[in-house]
Amino acid sequence: MKINKKVKIALLSLLGIGLLFFAILVYHIANARPIENATIQISRIDFDKPFDSIGTVEIKEKLHAIKGVKSDIIVKNNVVVYFHDNTIANSEKVYNELMSKGNYKAERFVLPANLTNKQVCPVIKKDGLSYKFTKLVQSIF
Repeated sequence: MKINKKVKIALLSLLGIGLLFFAILVYHIANARPIENATIQISRIDFDKPFDSIGTVEIKEKLHAIKGVKSDIIVKNNVVVYFHDNTIANSEKVYNELMSKGNYKAERFVLPANLTNKQVCPVIKKDGLSYKFTKLVQSIF
C-alpha cells in the first residue's frame, strides 16, 4: 500500500509541476511586449571597387546624414550593409539620396524573386504546433 501511495504522490507532483509550467508559459505569451524594432530593415549596396579607410568613414558619414538610417553601418570591401527604419525611408530612397551625395558607381542589392516569399525564421514554422498555440493564447488575451 505504501508503494501505491508513493507512486500516486509522485504522479500528482509531476502533474502539478507540469500545470505550473504550463501556466507560466501561458502568462509569458499573454504578457509579451510587442517588438520594439519591428520596423527596422537591413539593406545592402554593392559598389564597383573596395573602399579605403577614408572612403569607409566618408560613406558612413553620408549614410548617417540620411533620415531613417540607424547607427549600424557595416562597410566591408565594396559592400555596404546598413539598417534603416522602413517607416521613414525605404532602401531605394536611401540609395537615391546616397547617390546624389557623391559620384559612386554602385547598385542596390535586390533580393531575387524566388526568395522574396520564403520564410526567414528557421525556428518557428507557421504550420507548427508551437506557432499555432502561441497565436491562440495571444488572441485570447
